[in-house]
Amino acid sequence: GDRSDIDKMVAADASRQQEAASDPAVSVFVSANAGTGKTKLLTDRVLRLMLDGAPPESILCVTYTRAAAAEMQNRISARLAEWTVMTSDDLAKDLAAMGIAVPSQSMLRNARSLFAEILDSDDGPRIETVHSFCQSILRRFPIEAGIVPNAELADELEQARLKMQVRESLMQSGDPAMESAIATLAEHAGEGNADDLLANLVRAEQRLDDPAILANLDAHFIDNCGVPADLDPEALLSKALDGIDSERLRAAAAVLADCEVKTHVTRAAQITTWLGEDDFGRRYHIDLLISTLFTNGQPSSERGLSNAALRAQLPDLVGILQSVQRALAGFVIARIAERCRQLTRALYVYGRAFHVGYTALKRRLGLLDYDDLIGLTNALLQQSDSAEWVAWKLDSAIRHMLVDEAQDTSPPQWQLLRRLSDEFFDSPMDDPDARRTLFIVGDFKQSIYSFQGADPAVLGVVRLDLQTRARTQHHPLRDLSLDVSFRTAQPVLDLVNRVMDGLDGITDPPRLPDFLAHRSARKQVGGFVGIWPVTKVEANPRILPMFAPPAVQLPEDAAAQAAADVTRRLAGMIGSHRLSSGRLLQPGDVMILLRKRGRYYKLLMAALQRAGLPVAGADRMTLQDQIEIKDLLALGDVVLLPEDDLQLATVLKSPLFGLDEDGLFELAHGRGDASLYARLMSHRGADSDIGRMAERLSHFRAVADRASVFSFFSTVLGACRQAFRARLGSAVDEALDHFLALAQSFGNGGGVSLTEFLALVRGSGGEVRRDMDAAAANEIRVMTIHGAKGLEAPLVVLPDMLRASSNRDRLIKDSQSDFVYWAPSAGGRPDFVTTAKMQVDDAAKQEENRLLYVAMTRARDGLVIGGWEAAHQRFMKSSAYERIRDAATDMGSFVTEDDGTLRLQEDAPPAPVARPVDTSPPPLAKDADKPLWLEL
Repeated sequence: GDRSDIDKMVAADASRQQEAASDPAVSVFVSANAGTGKTKLLTDRVLRLMLDGAPPESILCVTYTRAAAAEMQNRISARLAEWTVMTSDDLAKDLAAMGIAVPSQSMLRNARSLFAEILDSDDGPRIETVHSFCQSILRRFPIEAGIVPNAELADELEQARLKMQVRESLMQSGDPAMESAIATLAEHAGEGNADDLLANLVRAEQRLDDPAILANLDAHFIDNCGVPADLDPEALLSKALDGIDSERLRAAAAVLADCEVKTHVTRAAQITTWLGEDDFGRRYHIDLLISTLFTNGQPSSERGLSNAALRAQLPDLVGILQSVQRALAGFVIARIAERCRQLTRALYVYGRAFHVGYTALKRRLGLLDYDDLIGLTNALLQQSDSAEWVAWKLDSAIRHMLVDEAQDTSPPQWQLLRRLSDEFFDSPMDDPDARRTLFIVGDFKQSIYSFQGADPAVLGVVRLDLQTRARTQHHPLRDLSLDVSFRTAQPVLDLVNRVMDGLDGITDPPRLPDFLAHRSARKQVGGFVGIWPVTKVEANPRILPMFAPPAVQLPEDAAAQAAADVTRRLAGMIGSHRLSSGRLLQPGDVMILLRKRGRYYKLLMAALQRAGLPVAGADRMTLQDQIEIKDLLALGDVVLLPEDDLQLATVLKSPLFGLDEDGLFELAHGRGDASLYARLMSHRGADSDIGRMAERLSHFRAVADRASVFSFFSTVLGACRQAFRARLGSAVDEALDHFLALAQSFGNGGGVSLTEFLALVRGSGGEVRRDMDAAAANEIRVMTIHGAKGLEAPLVVLPDMLRASSNRDRLIKDSQSDFVYWAPSAGGRPDFVTTAKMQVDDAAKQEENRLLYVAMTRARDGLVIGGWEAAHQRFMKSSAYERIRDAATDMGSFVTEDDGTLRLQEDAPPAPVARPVDTSPPPLAKDADKPLWLEL
């Protein structure tokens, strides 16, 4: 029928869905597609609960982020404030829009008074994250939880300081088992990786509190992995050596040595060298022979061992080499398994001791971290002597619970929420004063936070559990699905439906409903979908001369060319492409989403800035990676050790001193054995730029000697903040302010050492998250897909959809036992680790599919897909770009334009021709003299 009729029907369906879900008389489980108005639904349900007579303090709404909680609070307060001044007719219409068809006079009076009631109450409705809720419980019951009253939540820097303290104590423990574990970590983890391995273990292994964890691990390797406790690799090696016919192997090596293929000649040389050893030498250098016949623990193939010419000379060549492989196979397999056990056990010994020591130190200092909040609250409600009493106190206060973004909730958090809702299903639903309800809303397709502990399968388990409990207790439970999007135009949703239907990881049958196609509630709104051609660049054959100045980007660089292409196309669209609202596309309407902030992110940001397009900063920044923070840390190094010439040169060139390259060359050149600091100080007191720099550095060193860390850096930034702004822009203020806040927190926690502070900042690895809601600034947002969760934009660009997903986790979790294996791929992995990794990789691919869903559904009016190829890095096959392009081709409503763009033919204006934009670096001014160093 008529398109407008269809839109009216869709809008009516959406209203019915929302009204059924917000009904305060029943418990509800909602599976909601992206953009279907979950925040509005939660807000309406809280309002209807209060209108139905529920005391505000009896309502608990658990959100995933503080920002979501604040938005809900603001919406509820704004709505209640409007009700206080509405006419009766307008108020009745507003209530009717929420599903209350004929509100009574008492309900209207109640609606007008709710705003004042909430203002007078400190307790409700409670809208907070699960961590905030747990913190309030622990503050209320500290003795029962086994913590000191008024325990503080440790900030990131304080946690890093405590962890460093525990690690140092473990290295000085004198325990032989601990020393052996640390030596194993140091040998196999590599420099700087041991701390990452430890952090990954602590995050993945939830049982480090268990004193029996090491014994259970040993039993697991014996019983489930087939690695015997008395495994003797040396005995297996003796047996393997007895099975090798040296003379036949020598004959094979002679044939291989006459081959023209370098691989076979190298193999022959290694075999001959090994055969030339005595018995002890052969045992000691067994890896020399293994490396010629095995690849990552697996026997090399027949094709890899020989060729037709070699077999013609010695028909039994392959048989000889394979007989050696068979003789060695038992030893190779056993050694790989034993290495995995040794490495994993060493990591668990270190990890268990670290966890116990860190926990004890936090308790002694009266500190908690976010994991403690969940763990201690769960223990309080389930294991403590006061568990029943505490649960009763909480149960009597919480009568209505709402859970937002349920798919992102981790199993320990679900355990807590289930315990709190155990009694809900026993309540009499016909009595509004005694009624208790549970409301859960989530979307399996948007579960993308496995690295934070979320398990997407839990959502389906929770749904089945709710259905079972409701059926057993005769408790009314509605199971609803929301499919009407208030965000995205239908043409974009059509592509989303085609790409996602049937994709692995998008649904979880039979525990959750099947994929429900998206419909748009936006009336008569066209959409724009474009698939840009893949950027292809030939491999760069050019070799730069030794010691040449490093190129910022080469024209042949695929990533740089792709960034330039995206910039050129966007520049052509901004100011000329018309949105559904009728206005022209502006920079603030554009959101560019990437999987991660890597090299391509930096190239893209640089290309956008060179083209003069306004662009916002990073959605998340790692503090110690910011150039202004690196300058401050380098200054800290210099005031502690001014004879460090490299750091001093770095600081002098920074905005802190402003010395240019020529000035540095003049200062450093010809100084002989003198340090750069001594040369600089020789100018102190001179009426020159160098003299004033020497005075400034002397002043900074004097301040550092007598002042706190915070006072020192406050003094530095008081003198140099404007210089940072002048060179790097006003965006530096955010990082500088956060750095000062860390210094202040460090001092408040008792820290006084500048050396310790510098080490903590460099080792903390903390991220600072920025608010990327574009309402305030007309700037292009470039961010990760994870960071864009909950955001939207008129035009979303996905420029890097050709990169195949890869899981490079160093630790591999076994889903059956929940143990975590440490088995580096170099040298091979045992079969039980390979099996576990296949499951981990499969889960990672499914999450990649969900990540694509989240990215595509951020768009309101338009969605653009792009990609770029690079040799041995990214391929069309199995990429998201290929899936989207194939789906678009199958839809039949896409046309190919002259520039190769695949564009949706219906409901979209022709793609504008991109005006040329110069994305190359600006040239030097004509009068500028080239500095000497540029000619080197």
